[in-house]
Amino acid sequence: MPQFYVDYLIEIFEHLEKDKNTLYSCLLVNRLWCEISVRILWTDIINYNTLFTCLPNESKKILHENGISILNSKPPMFNYASFCKFLSIDDINCNIRKLIKKQLPFPYHNLKNKTHVVSQEILKLLMSQNFSLKELYITTSRLSTAFTSYPEAKDCLKNLSELCCYPNLNTEFFTQLSEICHNIQRLKLSFEKDISNGLTDLISTQKNLKELEITHVSNKELKDLILLEKLPDTLDNLLICGRNHYMSLSFIAKLTNLKELRLAFFNNDCFEDFKKLQYITFSQLQLLKFIEVSPRNDYLIKFLENNGRNLKEFYIENFLIYTGCSYAYHVTLLKSYVKKIF
Repeated sequence: MPQFYVDYLIEIFEHLEKDKNTLYSCLLVNRLWCEISVRILWTDIINYNTLFTCLPNESKKILHENGISILNSKPPMFNYASFCKFLSIDDINCNIRKLIKKQLPFPYHNLKNKTHVVSQEILKLLMSQNFSLKELYITTSRLSTAFTSYPEAKDCLKNLSELCCYPNLNTEFFTQLSEICHNIQRLKLSFEKDISNGLTDLISTQKNLKELEITHVSNKELKDLILLEKLPDTLDNLLICGRNHYMSLSFIAKLTNLKELRLAFFNNDCFEDFKKLQYITFSQLQLLKFIEVSPRNDYLIKFLENNGRNLKEFYIENFLIYTGCSYAYHVTLLKSYVKKIF
């Protein structure tokens, strides 16, 4: 089989990554199509019972001791664990917990500990494959430090491009990540409790951060966050979901390379820092979106006078005000819009 033919198939199948039904059909065509499509299907873990068959005997014994029976005793057709590129520690915990509850009689004694033990065996398996992880989702403090402490963590995480986590995870977890991962491009943070000191180190070591998503889910105000002052100027896409909670927006003034800015607050008072931001120039800004309420009209109009030249899309309260017009026309249209609704 010519290699160029195989390369073409791989490229085509990669475009079908989200079309699981088609990829499942490709499994049945022939051996080559099966080998290619199964790698793409298993970039996410799709079946834990199948994954269990890949475990070494020592780990299978631990599973048995913690209430999980491996339903399929046949040797696996492929080394499925080596194909994983996207990993959610929370999903692993959740799925393991469900499997244990199905196989254990009620009441579920030591369910939390059993789930933790079995999840660790799955992580050990994945790390032992020297796979290169692209996306990591983790909000579970108990497994965070263990995950980065494995000897294989350095090779596994060095090409990580997306991280979704709670900022209150163990400081050691973020410190270890900052020593390994320097090329995270997309970062999602859900602020719930206290913020780990190690997160600042992680952010300051990133060389190519492009997208940042901040969700504020606690009742604690976020003022003068040092970690946000450490954001690199490579950032071009920012989403903040602050809801009813105030958080300082002054750090945005340093992000002059922004191309997309989305802000979601339920209270106009949360835009207090727009008094300063209205005078900052974001010469590359193409999309501006206020998902709920928006800043004071005079602040907003001044902001658009400074930054409307390259703006392609503008939304107020999720309503598309304009797309593709000149900034002068845009400001005039906004003034007219403001008069109508106020």
